Amino acid sequence: MSNSPQPLEWLDASVLRQVRYLFTDFDDTLTLHGRLPAVTLQALYDLEAAGIHVIPVTGGCAGWSDMMVRVLPIAGVISEGGGVFLQPSQRSVQYHYFNDEAAMRAQQAELLALIQPRLKRFSALSLTKDQQFRLTDVAIDYAQDIVPPATQEKEALLADLLTLGLNAKASSIHINICQKGVDKYAMTERVLTEFFGVSRKAAKECVLYVGDAPNDESMFAQFPLSVGVANIAPHLDTLTHLPRFITNGAGGAGFAELAEKVLTSRP
Repeated sequence: MSNSPQPLEWLDASVLRQVRYLFTDFDDTLTLHGRLPAVTLQALYDLEAAGIHVIPVTGGCAGWSDMMVRVLPIAGVISEGGGVFLQPSQRSVQYHYFNDEAAMRAQQAELLALIQPRLKRFSALSLTKDQQFRLTDVAIDYAQDIVPPATQEKEALLADLLTLGLNAKASSIHINICQKGVDKYAMTERVLTEFFGVSRKAAKECVLYVGDAPNDESMFAQFPLSVGVANIAPHLDTLTHLPRFITNGAGGAGFAELAEKVLTSRP
């Protein structure tokens, strides 16, 4: 680890006044102990009212993300680690895939066929219960429904998958195996340019990202305005690219803390 994140209090209000887009991880960033705190939900409504587009970027399945985009005050969801973007459209939801949908579904089936036999060697791990609601990736549970978390087995399987050359990353609860070229930042850049007309250069000033885990690293690397919620602390020594700032609160409490700082920066 090179430089530790700075306290959120050090983030200048004049910088935050430029923020128009807030991309955020979901599990353990918007949630706290598996639930969405009331202060976090209120923060989402307050950000929307201030004209700030909030877009969760999650490893969660498309089925779950469909519900999120329909009921939360957000401008869309990047789901399955970047495999698909769900965009609200009046009372409907449009799905935008990273690559051709049919090709991605076929490649997902190939990934499952490759991974399931290897998974048998790690009895503490399992496919996530929402695997059947995933459209592009494969997810392995090590800390969502598995208590206590199977951390050692997760690390061993992750190393095995990386040896195979697979695009595998760990979140705070899952190992997500995405298709080649898919990651959170790749789809975020596409969403910004194609759906919001924001160039890569402009994004450096008007986009803020907040996350909590190693699979957020590509976002920390690309966005100067990056924040980790407090529970990212155990992962900092393993990251090459760190968030610039860190909240005092964990999970959704930290997100609410950040949202308040963004909103109070407005004149």
